[in-house]
Amino acid sequence: MYRNLTCPNCEKNILSSDININKGLAKCSDCHVVFDLEQEMDKNSPAQKEEIFVIPKGIEMLKVFGELNIEMKWRHSVSFFMMFFTIFWNIMVLPFALIAIFTGELGMLLGISLHLLVGIGLILWALAALFNTTYIVVDEHFIRIEHRPFKLFYKEYELEVLQVQQLYVKKYQNGSTNGNPNYAFAVMIQMKNKEEFQLVKGLAKPAQALYIEQEIEKFIGIEDKPMIGEF
Repeated sequence: MYRNLTCPNCEKNILSSDININKGLAKCSDCHVVFDLEQEMDKNSPAQKEEIFVIPKGIEMLKVFGELNIEMKWRHSVSFFMMFFTIFWNIMVLPFALIAIFTGELGMLLGISLHLLVGIGLILWALAALFNTTYIVVDEHFIRIEHRPFKLFYKEYELEVLQVQQLYVKKYQNGSTNGNPNYAFAVMIQMKNKEEFQLVKGLAKPAQALYIEQEIEKFIGIEDKPMIGEF
């Protein structure tokens, strides 16, 4: 569940807009009390998370020669609705594109160019979803993340271990189906300068994200602490 921050004076929930992460302060919009964010989070820290002993499906882990290697295959988190939509969209657009090309109707091709670009983007996403693997490599100096074979626009990082303050799992809405929200999970890293990085996202099961957080924290020797917005 999410960890909500409450006011130490009136116990009302604190809105995210009233939290200043960089200064480490929060202000209650009800009673206007300003308080230290870190102290209040530590005071209301819940019991330690239950350790996950079984590696979740879709994740492979190996510790060797002072390195922690985590591999995550994207196909275990594929959205079947998005796959269906990708196929449907391109079946609808492709015939018009072929007609325009073979008849020389460049105006028609230009008219559907935006639809073609969307179709190409969806195909690239589908290929990545089916064949990509995310590689997280952790040693005593760095946390590195790479995506192969399709890098596309997915961010890759190399973060200094000594500058890492905390890892945590975040739940977010990842589209909707028939008006119902679809949720996914991301593993976040907060650095000591309060800058945040999204280590990996799009995980379908919370156990996958929690396991990655757990193993990296154990490997680099970070004590797990509650974070605002943490799942």
